[in-house]
Amino acid sequence: MENKEVTDWRESIALSRFQIIQPLLDQTLDKAKRIQIRRKIAEDNDISEKTVKRWEDAFFQSGFSGLKPAEKTGGQSSKLPDNFPELLQEAIQLKREVTTRSVNQIIFILEGEGKAEPGVLKRSTLQRHLFNAGLCERQLKMYRQDEQSSMTKRFCKPHRMMLTQADIKYGVGILITMDGEKKTVYLSSLIDDHSRYILWSEWYESQDEYCVEDVFRKAILKHGRFDKAYTDNGSQYLSRQLKTSCAMLGISLKRARP
Repeated sequence: MENKEVTDWRESIALSRFQIIQPLLDQTLDKAKRIQIRRKIAEDNDISEKTVKRWEDAFFQSGFSGLKPAEKTGGQSSKLPDNFPELLQEAIQLKREVTTRSVNQIIFILEGEGKAEPGVLKRSTLQRHLFNAGLCERQLKMYRQDEQSSMTKRFCKPHRMMLTQADIKYGVGILITMDGEKKTVYLSSLIDDHSRYILWSEWYESQDEYCVEDVFRKAILKHGRFDKAYTDNGSQYLSRQLKTSCAMLGISLKRARP
């Protein structure tokens, strides 16, 4: 007899599968339309059309219970690698970093990084362990809904270097140049969204493209690359050099809405 934890997991997986195949449950669909919808579902959810068809058939044959994973007996499978606890922690970290990552994508990353041998990690096994860690899709969806409904909660990325914020502020004083000219100074800064740590901040004579590109360059040289930078729509942040350099480093530039 399975315990409540396993029962909850099997029901959660069945519910997730039901939500995925829901568009295919319309009995009026013709064969061509059904194939088209099945192909789109497979693409959107990073699974094969064969898997979608198998879940579809299982539901029509056995209803909701047909979508539940098969019951398993005994302890941990001997097929699991010796370093499975370490792989699970890596998988949990990958899921927490990007909650929309599918189990197949996580397995692909672990295999691509050489941490898991191809074919060793099974989707259902990893999915069950992620569920036990509180990271199944239903649990994450509830969390995201709660987070969105909380209007007082400040937006903040869960990990450092996922998002930085760039800004330029007017200085409170003036700069006297070598020829005696008085000029307003500008503070160009780049701040990590998660930790609020200032990656780099420096005074400049003008708020031009150089003051932005220079701060980005120095911040990256000191702290490494980040995933995304959030800026306003000032012309300083629209330079071709900045966009090209960030693209080459795999850094996305996200601008505030006008």
